[in-house]
Amino acid sequence: MQQDYDPYEIKLANEIADTLKDRDSITLHLQYVRKYKEEFLRKILAKVMAMDESKIRKNRAALYTFLINQSSKYGDAGH
Repeated sequence: MQQDYDPYEIKLANEIADTLKDRDSITLHLQYVRKYKEEFLRKILAKVMAMDESKIRKNRAALYTFLINQSSKYGDAGH
């Protein structure tokens, strides 16, 4: 099923994907942009980008996804 995203949603999802160097997951980022408030996504992104790379197990994109899912699970996602 094709989702119709507005230009701002597409721009934000692309910005997040580019920042995380995660262009392969653009569909996931579009879903997050549609589901969560921009402030929430930017807060998680800033947290991930501020972390020392040596402290990250896999990569920044995986950590970003993990933190969004954890926050969502515990009701801190800012729907």
